[in-house]
Amino acid sequence: MKKIAIVEDDEWMREEFGEMLLRAGYETILISDFSDTVQTLLSLSPDLILLDINLPGKSGFQICREIKQKSAIPVLILTSRDMTSCRLWIWELTNT
Repeated sequence: MKKIAIVEDDEWMREEFGEMLLRAGYETILISDFSDTVQTLLSLSPDLILLDINLPGKSGFQICREIKQKSAIPVLILTSRDMTSCRLWIWELTNT
């Protein structure tokens, strides 16, 4: 069974994503402690990370950058931001 880590500070959204993915047959890991998110994710070694941009402490951008420097785990960015610069940064990060 594929493992998907959900890194989202909004409890309702985190739980909803988790339930949806469970129903679809995935194992889900719900991350709600953001004190050392990068190390937590690396130690869990999920098959995919769903990562919110707006998190307490480090931003999702910082976390994604650190994950990509240390691992090939795919990261799907979640955001409610509607900014061209945000989309361009994500494109650049995923295409380097």
